[in-house]
Parts: sequence; structure tokens; C-alpha cells
Amino acid sequence: MFSEQNSEIITLTDERGETIAADVVDTMTYKDKTYIAIVPIGEDFSDDDLYALEKRVDKKGEEYLEEIEDDRLFEKIIGIFARRIEEREEAAAQETVMKYEL
Repeated sequence: MFSEQNSEIITLTDERGETIAADVVDTMTYKDKTYIAIVPIGEDFSDDDLYALEKRVDKKGEEYLEEIEDDRLFEKIIGIFARRIEEREEAAAQETVMKYEL
């Protein structure tokens, strides 16, 4: 599903101390907060596993990612990301069709 050519791979550590590699597929600002959409990489995940995290900066200027605790906000953010990604994929598919029609 997700096929970003210029994506970024990050490594996350979960609450059990396990590391997970993830592909950052989108970033956006919503109500003055920054969110990222990720797709975990690995055999336990499919290409359709989309997650959203809030990007924060601490007092020292260090960036970190935090889960979105509010379920309603999480669903809203995931919905926005899903629409944005779908629109981008449709535009890319249309561009490919137009190239072959020429």
C-alpha cells in the first residue's frame, strides 16, 4: 500500500524494550502539534499497518515520539493520514497512466 520513494526509516523502542524499525510515510501539523505516520517493518507487520505518533520536543531541544493517548484524536489523525496517503497514491497512479498515454 505505501510506496514512498523518499521515506525515512526510524527505530523505535517499545515499553518492553524491544526495537521496531518503521518507515515514516507522512508528517503533518494539526492544531499546532506535529504528527508522523509510520508503517512498522518486519515479518510481524503488513504493509497496511499504519500508526500515528505525536512528535514532541523537550526543554533541551531533543525530539521524541509519543503515543496519542486520546482515542478520538488518534482516530482523527489516522483518518487524515489515510486520506492524504490515498490521495497521494491516486495522484501517482494517474501520473503513471498519463505517461503511458503519451
